[in-house]
Amino acid sequence: MSSVYVQTIGSVQDYVRDGLISTLSDLFQRQVKYLHTADYPLLAFEPKRNQYYARKIIETLMRDLRDDCEKMICVTDVDLCTPILTFVYGEAQLDGKIAVVSTNRLKQEFYSLPRNDRLLLQRLCKESLHELGHCYGLVHCSRKQCVMYFSNNILNIDNKQSHYCIKCHDFFMDRMRKEEHGQK
Repeated sequence: MSSVYVQTIGSVQDYVRDGLISTLSDLFQRQVKYLHTADYPLLAFEPKRNQYYARKIIETLMRDLRDDCEKMICVTDVDLCTPILTFVYGEAQLDGKIAVVSTNRLKQEFYSLPRNDRLLLQRLCKESLHELGHCYGLVHCSRKQCVMYFSNNILNIDNKQSHYCIKCHDFFMDRMRKEEHGQK
């Protein structure tokens, strides 16, 4: 049976990792396995921006992908970017296996506000479900409350619900069932 994995890179608090694993276990209705904390991938670092390219992190993770991996979500504390976007909360392989999400801009402290662990975990779970949705073939949803709605600021994330809308949920569940049975 294939597995869903959580990988961490850098300084990700245990409660954040464990909360995400619990959320994903409930969604996938099976055990979600934790991999060790990995070092920062130096090849992904862009010194001119002081950020890490999300796609390069994904490419690094692909090298050591386990045979039983259905999907993997990587959580890191570094600021992520793409060549054309100033920052991203996360990125995923559409119809692929790997997604990465950063806690950096999900933390209240990034916005010079007091620390809020509960809010950080809520935001991380939403963005992780969003990126894993892409891995299962979901594209951005036009419904602002759906977790698949595109978020280009923290208020978009906070205004989303922590689940897929009916349409996205049905698509997600269908794709998950097909992948369990080796279909696409």
